[in-house]
Amino acid sequence: MDPQVAVSESLARQRALWRSQASSIPGLRGGKAVWLPLVLDLVKQVERGRAIDLDANAELSFDLAAVEPRVGGAAPTPTPVLWRDYYTFLRGIGLVEASRVGLHLTAPGRRLASKPTPETLAVIMADRVRLFAEVLASVAEDPRTVEDVDSMIRERFDQAWRSKGNTRSRMDWQEVLGLIEPVGSRRWAITECGRTLLDGRLLVTPDAFDDEPEGAATLPKAPPEIAELLNELRGLARTQESRSTYNIWVPSPASKPNKVENLRTIVNAATERISKEDFFAFICSTFDLRRSSVDSMLPFMRAAGIVAEVGRGVFQATPPAIAWIDSGDDINFIRIMHANMRFVGEMIRAVEHDVTRSEMYAEAAHYGLNIDRCRWIASFLLNTALIEEPRYGSLRATSRGLALMAELPLADVPVTSSPAVVGAVADGDNVVASSPGLTDRLVRSSQDPLGGGENSGRAFELAVRDVFLAAGFRARLISGSGDTDVLVQWDSQDGSPTCAVVEAKARSSGHVAHSDVSDLAIETHKGRNKAEFVAIVGPAFSGDTIRNMASQKHWALIEAERLGALVEASVKLGLRPYEVGKLFEVPNGLEELEGAISAHQRELDIVTFTLSKLVEELTESGDAVSARDISRDGRRTELRPSEDEIVSAVDTLSRLQADALRLVGKTDDPKFRTYVLGDAAASAAQLRALADAIVRGLRPNATR
Repeated sequence: MDPQVAVSESLARQRALWRSQASSIPGLRGGKAVWLPLVLDLVKQVERGRAIDLDANAELSFDLAAVEPRVGGAAPTPTPVLWRDYYTFLRGIGLVEASRVGLHLTAPGRRLASKPTPETLAVIMADRVRLFAEVLASVAEDPRTVEDVDSMIRERFDQAWRSKGNTRSRMDWQEVLGLIEPVGSRRWAITECGRTLLDGRLLVTPDAFDDEPEGAATLPKAPPEIAELLNELRGLARTQESRSTYNIWVPSPASKPNKVENLRTIVNAATERISKEDFFAFICSTFDLRRSSVDSMLPFMRAAGIVAEVGRGVFQATPPAIAWIDSGDDINFIRIMHANMRFVGEMIRAVEHDVTRSEMYAEAAHYGLNIDRCRWIASFLLNTALIEEPRYGSLRATSRGLALMAELPLADVPVTSSPAVVGAVADGDNVVASSPGLTDRLVRSSQDPLGGGENSGRAFELAVRDVFLAAGFRARLISGSGDTDVLVQWDSQDGSPTCAVVEAKARSSGHVAHSDVSDLAIETHKGRNKAEFVAIVGPAFSGDTIRNMASQKHWALIEAERLGALVEASVKLGLRPYEVGKLFEVPNGLEELEGAISAHQRELDIVTFTLSKLVEELTESGDAVSARDISRDGRRTELRPSEDEIVSAVDTLSRLQADALRLVGKTDDPKFRTYVLGDAAASAAQLRALADAIVRGLRPNATR
């Protein structure tokens, strides 16, 4: 083989290996002395089917407290912790996956179970963890301290690590696995076991990145089931217009923010047939969600082509989705998304040269997408490293993203905006793309503390107050030294008064860090105003410290753009303050509000669809139709309404009600009943949204 070709192929293999590896080693509870026996025992318990309930403590075959700590090391945790805590580590190094019946071993996990030795685990970690073998190779050159190795790795691989923790965690595991040993003066040297591990192993070198042509990333091939989907889109079997623009919603609680990771866990639970009740119970339990929050997710999974109804009330992951799970590479999820939903690969094309989110939203409008759906697709692409955020508010395709874009069958850029977006602007879709005033003002003022000629942060505080006023809350600006920025009040569903304090943090850097907030001050503000909830609103939040603090204190961290989008959607749909107030609830309030918005929008879409079918029947035959007839027709659409949903839509159309007045004193004689003002503004918005849905249903060609 030509030497240049051989070098080029080697560098390509290095780049592919780098992209397939995890960037860090997840933490494992306990001191180093217990790590190896603990991992081997956990794998054994999973193999025996004993890891079923993630919220139960793991039962081990040995006593953790009996393990002697290493000299100078931390004492082992005396008792086992929850399986959920161990799962983070086991999943992170590729040993297990979650399913509806608990944890099960992956291929590497089965390999370790059959040969439970430190050598086997060392090979798995070197395969799975980025720079694990490269750190070991640097020690093989000469005995070195952790500081020496850290400096060398940072310089060679241009790593922007904030501390030595990444290097130290790799060397700690290498010590535990017998790959390195201390030789004095805080230096470490490689052992024979370490040299055996490196023998013949492909190592990533800095040349792999210097040599890589721009946009020339190497991607794994699509599995046949997914390749067939994309080929249909390339040929005559399907048109680009057949791709869906349906609502997207996936659980993303603060403890599990990666949406693609969460969706993989959900789909993995349906690789075999599962009833709807069991499926939803698994999702609710895994992500600590209410059933109502999960209902709106199923239509998205069906529209995206990852779950199908294979019997009445019985669901299963589709063959392409199973191929994605088996491949272990989330880029295959993006391939499935592109084949079934619009503006996925096209979004990568739209941000090829570093554009603002606003510019990307404008491009998406041509394909029939609103801001909310764009934000979801962008989060999927960010989770899979196909796009990146070089600075706050802008997006740019990565070389990996450009490589995927080159292989996908992309739609031509439409000359004008899609009629679907025109209808959404006029009739009220999830997020009102044509009326972004609330969101734009929030985002702009969150990044400009001196904006509007006001005192520092004042413009942002006013914008935060006004966004809550728009949602029907009682909100007033307090600000000043020693008190909160904005006080928000509303009545709960049972009529009891509820209060939240909101801290508005404008930062020109675009990020709020833990050093920008004082837990003592915020708790003082909460107590002074007798508030039940606390929210911190900012342009974005950086670092785990502030997130951990907020989780412990039950504070809601809300990005300005997200707050604006949620409120705009809530106002348009007529959600009441007690419904919107879920955004203050920790840990899952924001996700539950997003789910409620999606569910309300789906109800309106089904009203539109039901009316459109009635109009169609009146025009064609004049026959009466049943909910079952309408539901059967709907199976061919991206909406796919159930019979129960059609019945609910008919009931809504049959009994229009408003909550503008609230009865407080009942008597037999209606002349003496007493009333108070209800949520009149929200009622008006609900009726307006319903009226818009009805009007859409009466239009020709309303059925999609």
